[in-house]
Amino acid sequence: MKKRIFLTLAAAAVLSGCDAAKDAAATTTPSDEVAAVADAYMAAIVEISPFAILYSGLGAEIEIPNDAFDDISPEANARFEETEDALLARLEKIDPAGLTDRADWVVYETVKEYIVSSVGVRICHQPWQSLNHMFGWQNGLPIIASMQPVETDEERAEAMARWEKLARYIAADKANLEEGLAEGYSVPKRVANRVLAQLDSLLAAPPESSPFIAFAAQGDDDFKAAATALVADKINPAIADYRAFLKDVYIPAARDDLAITANPDGAACYEALLRNYHGAPIGSEKTYQRGQETVAANTAAVIERGKELFGVEDFAEILERTKTAPGNRFESEQDQIDYTRALVPVTKEKSAPFFSNLPAQELVVEPYADYLKGTGQSSRYESTPASEGPATYRINTDEWATQTKGEAQIVVVHEGWPGHHLQIATASSIEGLHPIVQLLSSTAYVEGWARYSEALSEEAGIYDTRYGEISRRAWPARGMVMDPGLHVYGWTERQVKDFAIESGRFDEKSAEALLDRLAVIPGQLTAYDTGGLEIFALRKEAEERLGEKFDIREFHDRILENGAVPLGAMREHVEEWIEENE
Repeated sequence: MKKRIFLTLAAAAVLSGCDAAKDAAATTTPSDEVAAVADAYMAAIVEISPFAILYSGLGAEIEIPNDAFDDISPEANARFEETEDALLARLEKIDPAGLTDRADWVVYETVKEYIVSSVGVRICHQPWQSLNHMFGWQNGLPIIASMQPVETDEERAEAMARWEKLARYIAADKANLEEGLAEGYSVPKRVANRVLAQLDSLLAAPPESSPFIAFAAQGDDDFKAAATALVADKINPAIADYRAFLKDVYIPAARDDLAITANPDGAACYEALLRNYHGAPIGSEKTYQRGQETVAANTAAVIERGKELFGVEDFAEILERTKTAPGNRFESEQDQIDYTRALVPVTKEKSAPFFSNLPAQELVVEPYADYLKGTGQSSRYESTPASEGPATYRINTDEWATQTKGEAQIVVVHEGWPGHHLQIATASSIEGLHPIVQLLSSTAYVEGWARYSEALSEEAGIYDTRYGEISRRAWPARGMVMDPGLHVYGWTERQVKDFAIESGRFDEKSAEALLDRLAVIPGQLTAYDTGGLEIFALRKEAEERLGEKFDIREFHDRILENGAVPLGAMREHVEEWIEENE
């Protein structure tokens, strides 16, 4: 695919400020202005966070220098915020009624909602609390290293130039954390201790095995030696210094309370994070209430099926019988991996009748690297440009001895077919959309689609026993309750863990990991069912209003064809389709 080279940050600044008169003359229509704003915003993101482009799977389309590195300095952040403010002011002057092309409307809605929520989240001062055992630099940068091109002498030189910058990046992150402590911001001690364990694993490995030079395996002996020396002489000393800071300075000063409200402006921060993840101003009160209602309905559905299968009505006993049912457990970690790999083609085949088209990109299942095992990782989907091979379902095997096959089926459809993989690979193949739509994808849409897919898979006959029917109803929407419960409504750690364990999906150990996830990414877990409930509601509305004219494939086309748009834009688009077909 031909790469599209976007504006530099300097050009974005010109567009947004000092040369406004010239810009106004050049931009004659609302569509032109939307495209200009999208280009300028993309340029600003490329400047400050080129790795965001690579993580999103856009690296095949957008030119990113092979030696570029993220800039997390306060100066870069200030410049980025100025650009956001200027671009938001321009968007607010656009009348969306003047956007006659659907693709332009999608870009407008996506960029405006994203910038509005991004501005709101500034109150959190996220660079001051960047420490994260799930999505920190120690987790993400090895993925970038694995993507590093090193086929030519020039590319190998660029690789060395890029990873020379890692030590400075680590030092900059440390400086941000130091400033956060001075201002009263921190992550909880227990989260910091999880990161400490990850750093210990990194430092215990031989320099030549460092995941930050994974690309060196493709080079000759001299290149491997140079990369290994870089780790030994610069990268590992920087990690060791960062580790010492965490152990001796950060952890003793970090907060014990898991709730984000323990930080300055924590309550406002939480509401802003909810807006960011939901892509709509829903708020904690409504989220908490809808979650409680949905959990109650799901509990009743589990009891109904428990009476049919086991002849009992006690919720806990039904889940226990499901977990201990013959043939519903794994014999080893490898058994879990093999079972999941065998499920992937089955899920693809049985999903096909519900969609007009399936994306061509395949999906592979791979476990986490050893240094990340046992550190609280969740199973997740890792996108890859279709031109570069299959995408990856990164499977968490830490709890193989207690996870059931029914639960494994639910997770694989969530992450793969018809969940994340189908949706994200479909979005990547949409023609005519500005790539910023893919970059700024709505969490509630993405995770909501995956949650909806868990139910759709039941319709498709993917769950080969009725145990999956029970397991998939026992957990959903609990995140909408326990997340604001912890951060807003004063839930104790014990309450959160008990509520999670009650679902049958967690034991004491895995509930501890969930608790730390809630602590380090406040609000995110609510997005799954917030988005899923919206898709369910739209489908119900379409079925009722269209009657016999309702076609499930057309409904899914309408949900998927614009990419991961904000929830409000998704609803507007689907309701227009319903009106046109009544």
